[in-house]
Amino acid sequence: MRYRINTPQVITETIDGEAIMINLGTGNYYSLAGSGAEVCGWLEQGAEVDAVVEALAQGYDGPNELIADTVQDLIRELEREELIVPIEGDSLAAFQPPTQGGDGNGPRRPFERPRLEKYTDMQDLVLLDPVHEVDERGWPHVQPAARTDGA
Repeated sequence: MRYRINTPQVITETIDGEAIMINLGTGNYYSLAGSGAEVCGWLEQGAEVDAVVEALAQGYDGPNELIADTVQDLIRELEREELIVPIEGDSLAAFQPPTQGGDGNGPRRPFERPRLEKYTDMQDLVLLDPVHEVDERGWPHVQPAARTDGA
């Protein structure tokens, strides 16, 4: 199973190992650090869930079952918040996340369950911003019905 970011409704950026996601439909924004930011980045590139679990198991020191359960929990939470959607069919070539150190033998970090932090304090400002009135190409391509300049 593979997922993609729910564009154009969701915009995302990873800065210094932290994934920031904004749901322009709800006005909520989210933070996901550590292994969660890696998962988000790999999903964004079309990685299969099994490949994400395998890459985390190679890069982190933790029970494989815990890592697999954690990834599934995170995916359910991202879906519930409408941040990701399943990819239908096999329209994209399968992306394989890199292995730690290229061969899976690099230093492994302790695995910590990622937490999706949700913020609602800027909903009003995000919902007022015209960036959410875009077509399928994203910002700055405004939907024809949303234009105010008469063009």
